[in-house]
Amino acid sequence: MATKILLPIEHTDDQSWKKSLPVALEQAKFYGATLEVVSVIPEIVQLPNLPANYGAGAKDHVTGVLRSILDSNGAEGVAIHVEEGSVYREILKLAHKEGFDLIVMASAKGDFPNYEIGPNLARVVRNAHCSVTIVRA
Repeated sequence: MATKILLPIEHTDDQSWKKSLPVALEQAKFYGATLEVVSVIPEIVQLPNLPANYGAGAKDHVTGVLRSILDSNGAEGVAIHVEEGSVYREILKLAHKEGFDLIVMASAKGDFPNYEIGPNLARVVRNAHCSVTIVRA
């Protein structure tokens, strides 16, 4: 039984949430679990030739996009995490640190027999401490 569900979303890719968000909401309702969303953005490296505040609004922008997606799809009030770094590493670190019981992720589009399992999804499935539900896009 799940008590905390994590849904990774790529804020620029509708396929990362169009089918997996309804599944995650249904699972949360079924189990009486909390649902939280995570999006991972590339790490912003401060180079000497860039201004000190370069990339300062990136997390706020992504949070706003995610809030809009969630609110317009019946997921108001869902907690949002925006992490910087490697996609699969940040998902796994957050899931372990916060004690998630279930990760719901969308796969890339593909047709039988070549369903697309990208490298981030494959690594999450192989290394997660909890169950992972894959939603076919």
